[in-house]
Amino acid sequence: AEPQQERQAEAAPMPMVFMCAGCRRPVGDTSSWVSNDEEGGCILLRSAAASVAVDPERKVSKLPGECGCMVETLFCSGCSRTLGSIYRCTSRNLDYKRDLFCFSIDSVE
Repeated sequence: AEPQQERQAEAAPMPMVFMCAGCRRPVGDTSSWVSNDEEGGCILLRSAAASVAVDPERKVSKLPGECGCMVETLFCSGCSRTLGSIYRCTSRNLDYKRDLFCFSIDSVE
């Protein structure tokens, strides 16, 4: 029974925690990891920590190739640093980002 427990421990590594680059509050972890968008410079998570606040005001994305996408800005409730956005309305090629927490890799560590 022991080797089996060891194998399970290896299969599920401890989640890595992402922190706000400003005040180092936790913003999310790899247990809700979806993907890494290198082109967009962000990581996509299914959920975020309680210290992540969402600006309810929807804005049109100004990023190239995201014409017509509606986003809500994510920010740190501790230091008010902008962390990324949630895509609420997307063009078909960006459907995979919809309703995911999209953290800018420059704003988390």
